[in-house]
Amino acid sequence: MNSPSYTILYVEDNELNMALMGHIFKKIPHTHLIGAASAEEGIEIAIQGQPDLIFMDIQLPGMNGYEALEELRSREETRHIPVLAVSSFAQKSDIEKGIQAGFADYITKPFQLKAFKNLIEQWLKI
Repeated sequence: MNSPSYTILYVEDNELNMALMGHIFKKIPHTHLIGAASAEEGIEIAIQGQPDLIFMDIQLPGMNGYEALEELRSREETRHIPVLAVSSFAQKSDIEKGIQAGFADYITKPFQLKAFKNLIEQWLKI
């Protein structure tokens, strides 16, 4: 019997952060990471690929993470996908704003690897 496989979309314009996330996901069984360098690209990938989980940077060129979340929530084909904010904005007010905007969770950079891995497993129910 095959184990389930999960697709995760990471929307991030910083190449180093994208590479770090790629390295992390290589160590999490049954996951496949897809990257997008802009919100617009991420939205298209989400519509076409239907990922199981989306990590969204807040500070993106062009459309920001909040605008992208609003667009994803407005579409029938993507509104069911959990979107988690990933941001260096780490003040309590930033986190509250993200949750109030509709992000399923809010992860601050830099994050603790073990806690991040546990979070992924929790959301994917691995």
